[in-house]
Amino acid sequence: MSAFAFPSSPGRTFEEFLRKSEQIKDERLAAAIPREYFVPRVWRGLLGFAVSWALYIGAIVAMAFAPHWLLYLPLLVVAGLGGWGLHCIAHDCGHGSFSRSRRFNFAIGHISLLPLIYPFHAWRHVHNMHHAHTNNLELDTDWKPMPAAMYERMPFWEKLIYHGTRTWAFWGGTINYWRVSGFRPSFFPKKEMRRDVRRSIWFVVAVSAVYFPVLVYFTGIRGLLLYFVAPWLATHAWFSATTLMHHSASDVPYLTSDYWTKNAGRLLLTVDYMYPKWLLFLTHNISVHTAHHVAPPVPFYNLPKAQEALKKAYPGMVREEKLRLSRLWHIIRRLHFYDTESGFYTDFSGRPVPPGGEKEPARAEKVKEAA
Repeated sequence: MSAFAFPSSPGRTFEEFLRKSEQIKDERLAAAIPREYFVPRVWRGLLGFAVSWALYIGAIVAMAFAPHWLLYLPLLVVAGLGGWGLHCIAHDCGHGSFSRSRRFNFAIGHISLLPLIYPFHAWRHVHNMHHAHTNNLELDTDWKPMPAAMYERMPFWEKLIYHGTRTWAFWGGTINYWRVSGFRPSFFPKKEMRRDVRRSIWFVVAVSAVYFPVLVYFTGIRGLLLYFVAPWLATHAWFSATTLMHHSASDVPYLTSDYWTKNAGRLLLTVDYMYPKWLLFLTHNISVHTAHHVAPPVPFYNLPKAQEALKKAYPGMVREEKLRLSRLWHIIRRLHFYDTESGFYTDFSGRPVPPGGEKEPARAEKVKEAA
C-alpha cells in the first residue's frame, strides 16, 4: 500500500503508461538478451579503464603546460569526460560485470572512483537502491522530484539545495548525493553495507592523506584547485547531466508503490540518448541505459547488442532519442516538482508540464487563474 494517493487525476498519457506496464508485468525481460552478451572480456574492460585514465591524466598534464589560461576550460571538459568514464568503469565493477572476480571488480572500482574521492561501496550500495526502485516516488534515491507542498515544509538550506540542483546548479546534483551518503555508513540499512562503506572510506582517506599533501607541496594551493578540485567539479558535471537526463522527461512518470512494478522500472522509465560513436566509446555506452536496467550484469561493450535484442522483443517500449542540449535545457527549466494531479511534472511556478511537449496545457491557465 502506497503512502500517497497520487496521482489524483491521471490523464491519457498516464493511463497509456499503465497499459504498457501491465503488458510486461510478468515478463522475464532479461531472457530476451542472448546469454553470451553477459560474458565479460576483462581485456576490453581494462582497455576502457586505461583510455579514461589517459584522458583524465592527459588533460591535467596539458593544463600544467598550457601556454594560456584560456585553454583550461576545454581541457577541464576533457578531464571531466575522463573522470566520468572512470565512473562508468566503476559502474560495471559495482554490478559485477567487469570480470568474474568479485575482488578484482572491487579493486578496479575503488581505483576508478578516486578522481571523485567517492568511497566505492557507498556509491555501489546507494546505486543498487536506485536500480531496485527506479522512478519509485517513495523509494528511488536518484533525482526524485517532490510535490510542491512537501518542498514548502523543508528547511531553508534544503530548499536552496533542491532548487539549485534542479536549475542553475544541476551540475552539483551528484555532489549533493556524495555529501549525503558517501561518508555516512549510518545512511545504509544493513550491517554488511555499513561495514563495506567504512572500508571504502578508509581507502579514500588513506589515498587522500598521501596524494593531497604531495600535490600541494609541489604545486601549491593553486595546483590543488586546478589539478584536482576543478576536474572533480567537471566530472560531477558530466555525472549530473547524464544521470538527470536518463530518468527525467515530461512523459516519464514517477510512480507511487501502488502503480510501480519492477519491470516498468527496468524497461519503461529510462530515456536513452543516441550519442555519437566517439562519445559512446569514451563514456563506455552509459547512454544505452535501458538494457543496463533490464540486465545489469551485461558488460558495457555488449550493451548496444543487448539493446537491439530488447527492441526486437518489445517493440515500441525502449525510449531512444537523439542527444540534444535542448533536452537538458528543458529539464532544468521546467521539470522541477512532482505533479500530484497528473503524475508527471510541474515547474517551480506550479504550471503543469504537458507530457511529451513544451506547450502549456489548457488546465495550466486554470491553475494560474486559481492562484
